[in-house]
Amino acid sequence: MPEQQKHTNYRPKNASAQRRARKSSFSALHSPAKRRDNEQPATINSRDVRFPEGTGGLPLVEQGEADLAAGQLADPAGRTRERTLCDDMTLNLKSRSERRRKRVKHQRQAIGAIVVICLAAIFASGLLWMRYSNGRADALSKVLTSKQPASSVVATTTAGASTETTGLPTPVVASFKGIPLHLSVRMRDLTEVGFHPASNPYAMVLDTTLTPADATTVRATHTTGRNKSKQPTGDNVALIGNYIQMWRTDTGSIPGRTSIDEGAPAGSVTYAPITGTITAVREYNYENGCKDYEVHMSFEATALARYEVVMIHEENVKVKVGDEVTGGLTPIAQVRDLTPFLKNQLGEYTGEAGNHAHVQVNDLRAPSYAERQKYREQHNYYID
Repeated sequence: MPEQQKHTNYRPKNASAQRRARKSSFSALHSPAKRRDNEQPATINSRDVRFPEGTGGLPLVEQGEADLAAGQLADPAGRTRERTLCDDMTLNLKSRSERRRKRVKHQRQAIGAIVVICLAAIFASGLLWMRYSNGRADALSKVLTSKQPASSVVATTTAGASTETTGLPTPVVASFKGIPLHLSVRMRDLTEVGFHPASNPYAMVLDTTLTPADATTVRATHTTGRNKSKQPTGDNVALIGNYIQMWRTDTGSIPGRTSIDEGAPAGSVTYAPITGTITAVREYNYENGCKDYEVHMSFEATALARYEVVMIHEENVKVKVGDEVTGGLTPIAQVRDLTPFLKNQLGEYTGEAGNHAHVQVNDLRAPSYAERQKYREQHNYYID
């Protein structure tokens, strides 16, 4: 009888001899499954299985991977033995420590990533706020600069030009219903002033303190005799001297002082004629393929809400819709060079290119104004 079955074969106390004989001749049942006795402990004993001899009831110290692969373990005395079921059930403390360390490492990495993302978001928000604040500050600075008293504006000069204090507004060249219209170019850049009929009947007649010069004499001498050195300065000082009355054959009965040509070299800075607000800046097709800009502005006085001031022959416009401007002080754009496209009428009187800034006042409620705007929209006059 196998050693493993000895503890199950005991002699009953009150059994008959025949029964005891049958019992003694009992043979163990054999399972069809192959028994792997070499993998089983020598004796079936719970103490031996759970707490092998020599361990003191404690799990064995883990060995190297080579010993584990070979199924060999060593007890505290250094003796090797076969791996048992107790060893399989023993917790791997080193593996638990490794898993705990990795879990803590992953948690720290996740926390670090979250902190980096939050810092990046805060930094980006700060940049956006700085950009927004700078934009607001620049806009406010422009408004405050345009509203500063004339005496507080710093005087400047340009290379090659005569010394002139630009802290004061330009002289008043004309007026409309008592509102002064300042010269839109500086005195140092001014060649001559000419009035002529506007191209449309909705342009209003302008008043001026200038006196008309003899056109024939001006053509011959190329000057009205203006002496710039005698021009007084001040907040609302009128321009002194004469003006040239120019006529056009295609304007019909439109009065002769409905628009002003203020001569200046191409590239000269132009300034707002009135104090008000920019209402439109539009590029349009002028003549012979010339692309030009027109700048519209409203009067500051609410009583003149139906009227607007328009400047044309401009380039490199510096203002936009909604900007507030001050007459004779706020830069608008630069004088457009028209000579590659047409011959300027003013040049016939000044003897040079005749480039100029054109200024006129329009009646927005005039029927001809609405008709003209509709015609321009339908014939691609404006460039979007």
